[in-house]
Amino acid sequence: MRFPLALTTKIAAYIIGQKLRGTKKSPPVLQLSRSTPATSLVRDSDGFAIFHLAPRTMMTLEDCLGAAEECNAPMISICGGEPLIYPHIEALVQGLLEQKRIIYICTNAMFMRKKMREWMASQLSIQPKFVEDKIGELIGAGLITDKDAAELRKGPKDPNKPTIGPSRWMYWNVHLDGLERIHDLIVEREGGFQRMHSRN
Repeated sequence: MRFPLALTTKIAAYIIGQKLRGTKKSPPVLQLSRSTPATSLVRDSDGFAIFHLAPRTMMTLEDCLGAAEECNAPMISICGGEPLIYPHIEALVQGLLEQKRIIYICTNAMFMRKKMREWMASQLSIQPKFVEDKIGELIGAGLITDKDAAELRKGPKDPNKPTIGPSRWMYWNVHLDGLERIHDLIVEREGGFQRMHSRN
């Protein structure tokens, strides 16, 4: 099946409900671009590209959640540049889930594993066995290093910060910006294309 049954059922119920009400136009998806493409690019001490959104180009968290309420589409596609650099992405996902939306995060996967590791670290005090088993599995598959594992075992850097955790209503939509050379040039990170093809 191309889409999970729960997602298909929810969208179908929405469309049928709108037809029965006689609504002529009812968008099933809101494409939420939380910023314009204007970003500034700097390099960190390791030479990796770091993107900074200019505050004037960014939608506030309240505006994003308000747009979802106003549109009332059952599915929200968070896109526009790289959504995982949005400073309120965790709170946005949490807010949309509270609104009972289906969420697609459209990402080039540069920061996806970091976000997944943040969630795992937040689970250390709640599900220690699960986290230890997952760390062992990820090390065995070569997806994290011993250094990454040591960081995970320290727990979250900020226990009060929300994280993006698994949900039956939240999906990662990973896209390529071209073939290997082009993708790595666009994300300004050599090996980014290959990392996207490895198991997450």
